[in-house]
Amino acid sequence: MDTRKKIIIAGGVLLPLVIAGCSNSTSDSSSGSGSEVDGIYTLNVTGGLGGAKGGSGGDGNTVSLYKTAGTGGVEVLASGTADAGFTRITPDANLGSHPLNITTSITVDVFTEDADEPDAGTPYLVEDEGRLLVSDGNAVLGDEDPVTGITVASGVTLTFGLNYTTYAQINFDNDVSNAGVVTTMDVDDLHRGGLRIYPASYVGQVDSRIDTAGTLDRQDGGNVRISADYSVYNHGAVNTGGSNSADDDAAIGGHVELDADFVQNTGDIDSVGGDAPNGVAGRGGKIELAAGFGNMYNSGNLMNRGGNGQLGGNGGLINLYATGDMLNSGDINAQGGIGSADDGGNGESIEMYAYGRRLVNSGSVLAMGGNTTDADSDGGDGGKLYVYAEYGPIDRDAPITGGLFVSANIDLSGGDAVAIGYGDGGDGGSVDVQVYGSNYPSDVRLALLGYTDIETTGGDANFGGSAGNVHIVNDSVQANAGVYVPSGNVTNEADVTARGGSVVAEAETIPANGGSGGNFRLETEDKYGYINPDLEIATNKGNIDVSGGDSLELTMEESNHSGSIWLWGYNGVSNTGNITANGGTDLGTDGDVTGYGGHANDVKMYAELGQVSNSGRITNNGGTGEYRGGRSDGFKLYGATVSNSGVISSNGGNADASLAGSVGGSGGWVEFFSPDGIAGVTHSGSVSHAAGTGETTNDGGAFIRGSMCISGDCKP
Repeated sequence: MDTRKKIIIAGGVLLPLVIAGCSNSTSDSSSGSGSEVDGIYTLNVTGGLGGAKGGSGGDGNTVSLYKTAGTGGVEVLASGTADAGFTRITPDANLGSHPLNITTSITVDVFTEDADEPDAGTPYLVEDEGRLLVSDGNAVLGDEDPVTGITVASGVTLTFGLNYTTYAQINFDNDVSNAGVVTTMDVDDLHRGGLRIYPASYVGQVDSRIDTAGTLDRQDGGNVRISADYSVYNHGAVNTGGSNSADDDAAIGGHVELDADFVQNTGDIDSVGGDAPNGVAGRGGKIELAAGFGNMYNSGNLMNRGGNGQLGGNGGLINLYATGDMLNSGDINAQGGIGSADDGGNGESIEMYAYGRRLVNSGSVLAMGGNTTDADSDGGDGGKLYVYAEYGPIDRDAPITGGLFVSANIDLSGGDAVAIGYGDGGDGGSVDVQVYGSNYPSDVRLALLGYTDIETTGGDANFGGSAGNVHIVNDSVQANAGVYVPSGNVTNEADVTARGGSVVAEAETIPANGGSGGNFRLETEDKYGYINPDLEIATNKGNIDVSGGDSLELTMEESNHSGSIWLWGYNGVSNTGNITANGGTDLGTDGDVTGYGGHANDVKMYAELGQVSNSGRITNNGGTGEYRGGRSDGFKLYGATVSNSGVISSNGGNADASLAGSVGGSGGWVEFFSPDGIAGVTHSGSVSHAAGTGETTNDGGAFIRGSMCISGDCKP
């Protein structure tokens, strides 16, 4: 839209990144620079397509943006970009008093307590003990001082035996620095050994690798956990993927956990499930990056999708956690795999939690449900995205700035069933973005930047799926004194499509319903806005479509209704977008007492104080149906003053007037209300509220402007 405002947001500008006391730094991306760009991002939680032979379309899911912290806005903006860049750091390792430098490829064997000591100078492990030892050659096993820190040189492979049955665990008082490959022995032909490293800090060089991926047919990847006392700086790859299987079920990916007070990761992490063309595909492993007492920065790609197979594998959970700031620019892929003889796999949940001053994500987020190519099977469900930032009382007297910023393609759509088949489409996953804070003044924002479209539509099928809702809410805030203060503004500039899914032309089971449209809510809090008239204004510039889906030979109008629209700003509402909230059309033409159009839910724009202004085209007509037209619930503008220059259409749906017993839908009530009566209402647009055609016609609705009846039968 030409009217959309360009903005510049840079995560680093909000709170400049400073990391002191580290050496050998190289630039990963600029910290503190932003760019002015037109919108390029989309958010998709639509339901998958279902089959025409009795299948249902998947339901779209909810998109919820909610903030109760500070006076900053909750915004979906059509331009701008969030900057999650940071400076890559590779600090020098401290290996302590008993260091070990690995300069040639070796395997560290495991010995039982009663075994003979290996040759002098040989690194070894003792069963059920987490100390790495180097033999002193005195024929006494285990009497050496443990290795305090270790380095692995570039081009060298260090293989650990399994001192804890299914995994290798090594504890270090000091650091681990890896420039080569660290791996483990197999448990057996079906399981790779896991790896647990507990150092003071871990440093993985750019070309390093930790590899416990399956290498044999259907061999599961081993779990990897690096849990450091202080820091993890990993810039190398981590691979724990499950292997494929040509003739059997595939393997699962191993879990990956990087855990410390401070975590910086730029390496790609791969824990995908294996493919199984003749069996069940493997699921992806869990990936967790957790900073327990500081910031978490990631630019590595995180992939733990499910494998493709006769039954698609599920994706793996991804959890990013920080008690400080979180910056993520890595792409995330936790989607379900394709099913060829059974259901598609489910996408898995992606969770981001930050308890600092900002959470910034610019990496793409994919957790779609997998499609199926089997006519009797269902598409997989999309995964869920949960992004949570909380601003605790670091300093109750200091203003806090920052917030939660996202610029990324997000796709959590449900997987498709076969179009000419019996299966159901998968449901879309939900998006839940929340910012909390209390007990100090703050200017915290929640912003999705650069978004052109949000889609929550239900899938088409023999029976249409319902659309998901979109909620954009800025709630009240508690100040230091224990009283509540106003929240900020709410703004949407993206086009929102939340249509119900439609019955496909090839549908075999009749009657068949279309899905209902989703609700759209843009809202500030409703109690404290009088304190500051410049806050709590709701602005919508995007085109909104929440219409019901098409049906076939329905016997009631309720199933394929539109969603409702609610725009509330305590100190004003402005809408320039076109809003469409039509009831679904019934496509039946059998000349019988079937064919009901869906009703059109109401469209409301309210303000306690300030002006309510609309210049968009508002269309909430009842749906057409051969036997019964759907009603319109009308359009309402309520404010201290009201201005409308848009074209308003709130007509009832038509029925076939030549069909005996047919009834047209009732027209809607269009009301413009101001406490000042007609003097407080400016109107230069047009309004229609006619009843639909039918053998019998219904009420024609009314237009009431400033408490004056302009047209229609205005008696309540």
